Amino acid sequence: MGWSITQFRGEEIIEIAVQMEEAGKLFFEKAIQIAADAELKEILSFLAQEEDKHIQDFRKLGEKLDYNFLPGETYPGEYEDYVRSLVTSHVFNINQVEDLLKDIKSDKDIIRLAVGFEKDTIVFFHEFKNMGNQAAQGVIEDLIREERGHIKKLSAILNNM
Repeated sequence: MGWSITQFRGEEIIEIAVQMEEAGKLFFEKAIQIAADAELKEILSFLAQEEDKHIQDFRKLGEKLDYNFLPGETYPGEYEDYVRSLVTSHVFNINQVEDLLKDIKSDKDIIRLAVGFEKDTIVFFHEFKNMGNQAAQGVIEDLIREERGHIKKLSAILNNM
């Protein structure tokens, strides 16, 4: 993917967000096949559906972004480097899902990976929120609240294991 955030284009960040959500959806769908606990399988199915909903939300959000975003930088390319590191260090990217699944030994591993994904997504969404106008910021805040709710559900299952 070639993108440049120093001359920011909103559709680029939308595409990054969509790819993150697609990777999460793929993970949740495949983790269902590995999970032993019935309640965890239900939560993973719910989370896969939520990721699909978020993909649609991001596509709609693209219409509301401020396409004139210019990040404050201390050196040229700083913001691009920062966002690129957020994306590449993200727990999930679509190309790593199969590798992550190979390392799963228990339901607890699934939950820990899922919580890590949700936390990384929240960090990214907070950065993303700064790029949108008021309408976009409201939608992103809603998405952040949903991700926090996912973490609570996953943590509750983990605590009961």
